[in-house]
Amino acid sequence: MTISRQGFEQIAVLLAAGTVVFALLGLRERRRGETWRNQGIAAGVLAAAASVALILGFTIAPNIPTPAVPFTARFAQDPTPDTNETRLAGKSLFQVRCVVCHGIEGRGDGPAALTLLPRPVNLQVHVPLHAPGEIDYWISEGVPGTGMPPWKTQLSETERWQVVRYLQALAAGTAP
Repeated sequence: MTISRQGFEQIAVLLAAGTVVFALLGLRERRRGETWRNQGIAAGVLAAAASVALILGFTIAPNIPTPAVPFTARFAQDPTPDTNETRLAGKSLFQVRCVVCHGIEGRGDGPAALTLLPRPVNLQVHVPLHAPGEIDYWISEGVPGTGMPPWKTQLSETERWQVVRYLQALAAGTAP
């Protein structure tokens, strides 16, 4: 599992939600004239943990930029079969179209990477953090503000999903 700023932010949000729940429970107990100390302590501990998560997220964890995608793209399902043939087809497309920027292993270290600002992302880190539909969207539409072009006119829908299957296998260490 990769530690990222976004991951720490999500943890902080969950802890903040717990803080609110315990604070409300403490308020309810206080209004009833009952002991609310335990709920207050729990809310304080959760608030402190949320603060630590945010501090860690913004100081030591890397920021993995996430370009916006339409909400519906996150739920798109991969129509290609999860087979070795699909992954091999995706691999050949990746080698022809993507290696120049993303590198042979998808680490963002291809020959053209040094000329691009921002640099291409490390797909082995980036792909597992996103839904397949998001990856397909970025392949199809490109990523504004980067060197990532849209491939929807050069690759068919099936070919783009084959690349997604290959990238998932590459990130999982099971690429053909």
